[in-house]
Amino acid sequence: MLNCGMSNPKVRTFASLAEQIRRLELPTIIAIDGRSGSGKTTFSNQLSSTLNATVVHTDDVAWHHSFFDWYPLLIEHILEPFQAGQSVDWKPEIWTTQGREGSIVVPNAKILILEGVSASRRELSNWIDVPIWIETSLEIAEQRGLARDGEAERDFWFEWQAQERPLLEKDQPWTRAKLIVDGAGNVDHDPKTEFVTLANQLI
Repeated sequence: MLNCGMSNPKVRTFASLAEQIRRLELPTIIAIDGRSGSGKTTFSNQLSSTLNATVVHTDDVAWHHSFFDWYPLLIEHILEPFQAGQSVDWKPEIWTTQGREGSIVVPNAKILILEGVSASRRELSNWIDVPIWIETSLEIAEQRGLARDGEAERDFWFEWQAQERPLLEKDQPWTRAKLIVDGAGNVDHDPKTEFVTLANQLI
């Protein structure tokens, strides 16, 4: 899928990335994209902690709606109000009908992290300021995903993959990424404070 090589990986700190992001024009929307099981959530949590930013998971928008046709809801209820400087407290209608408690909350802030498969998809390009791709092989992603979700979810995993893989192959979000991160963990680093880059186009 991706041919960025591992010939010159570089270790960076989340603190240095956060400093770089803070210099961008605000408000800023960061998208953390990658295959299921690539390490998106872990990376997002570390970056959000460093930036003190809110994370919105695309899975919450997609929940019982559609695997990947959720982006109009995301734009209308989260991205548009965030860029307009408004706080967000949105409970998708399907949450109510399915009996799910709570809501998606984004305070009136300057930096938002959007995390999930196809978070930096082409349809969201005009909204995303910092698209980041977490690169992991299909084999590693599958191994992690099945270990995370458990044997009971094996059928669901492959049902999801039947839609995820062709979507990513067609959209190729890694080609638009300003930062490509090694999600395989092949280089020694402290995952609490550091990550490994494979390509960096951030200014």
